[in-house]
Amino acid sequence: MSVLEVLYCVFWSESVTRFQFSPWPYSVGVVLLSIVSILVVEQVYSFRMDYSHLQSLKQNEANYEVTWGQLLLEQSALTQPSRLEQAAVNRLHMHAPTKDEIVIVKP
Repeated sequence: MSVLEVLYCVFWSESVTRFQFSPWPYSVGVVLLSIVSILVVEQVYSFRMDYSHLQSLKQNEANYEVTWGQLLLEQSALTQPSRLEQAAVNRLHMHAPTKDEIVIVKP
């Protein structure tokens, strides 16, 4: 039956009882609605898992930036000239040359 025939039966016909509804369109609609609902739930779950992973990566990035800053501070502390001089004197027993120890070589 077409849409016009259904409207005719409902509004103008005396015998509305001859029109029968089939349960198949409704059952197909329920099945499709169930499938779409399951897919939406799966998509939301996937989004939340990805967002959680993104947040953990951002936290790791912040931790790495803090560690990088600490390493830069340590590097600058270890490469100061006074520290190098102290290490040369204490560990290698080096000293600054006196005037008598300086030799100037001319070509």
